[in-house]
Amino acid sequence: MESMTGYGRAAAEGSGLRVLIEVRGVNHKGLDVHAYLPPQLLRHEMACRNRVRSTVGRGRVEVRAFLELLGERAAEVHLSQGLARALGRAAAQLQGEGVLASGLAFGDLLSLPDAVQVRLDPGSEAEAEELLLRALGNALDEFKASRRAEGVRLKAQFVEALGALQGHCASAAALKERQAEEARQRLAQRVKQLGLSVEPGRIEQEVALQAERSDVEEEVVRLHSHLMALGQLLEGSPGDLGRRLDHLLQEMQRETSTLLAKASLYELTQVGLAIRLVVEQLREQAQNVA
Repeated sequence: MESMTGYGRAAAEGSGLRVLIEVRGVNHKGLDVHAYLPPQLLRHEMACRNRVRSTVGRGRVEVRAFLELLGERAAEVHLSQGLARALGRAAAQLQGEGVLASGLAFGDLLSLPDAVQVRLDPGSEAEAEELLLRALGNALDEFKASRRAEGVRLKAQFVEALGALQGHCASAAALKERQAEEARQRLAQRVKQLGLSVEPGRIEQEVALQAERSDVEEEVVRLHSHLMALGQLLEGSPGDLGRRLDHLLQEMQRETSTLLAKASLYELTQVGLAIRLVVEQLREQAQNVA
């Protein structure tokens, strides 16, 4: 079993460049990949997405990359000459009119979009892609390891809950005959209280109908079958486990609702409520299973 929640972090360095990658994962119905790269690495976004898709099957995965230039030769500074001159003339005019105290400084250009761009040296482009994918691969390995570690904790909770459900299901099976008997007794007592004269065969017929309406044998058998399937899923951990678990638990929830609707015996109602509580808790946990 593997959780959809995880975190991984790794860095790769070489030729005056250092790339740091952080990978985070949270719950999602399918696979939803988001990559946030610095401008110098945006051309490699699709390669990053493909690497994640080849490794992760389900969840919302965020990849954040950070680039550090360790040497001057790895970077090229591109200044928009036309924009800088136009801004300089406007600043000089405003200074002459007394609106500005001083002219335009280079630091002012750095705050303007597209005025100054820092790009990778052409010789560093290939190296940057290699470092990016290497760091991403290592971060994904750590990310997957953290998801598996969380999956161990989740599986332990499912196994414990399975044991509790098996106990509740056995209790429901033991109570079903008692419910039918108490239904017969209530009907007989009601007839006696009303002072009605009813043929014995008629009473037995009504008892049979009442027993049929309150019979939970089918629900108990189906719940037992679902619990066997749940145990097999937990033991085998097949692909797409989260969706399989959610579907199975949804079926268990339906059977439990039917059992509760039929239950007239107080003890059986309490058992049904206990089953429903555990199943609802497991459905919440299944939302985090990959």
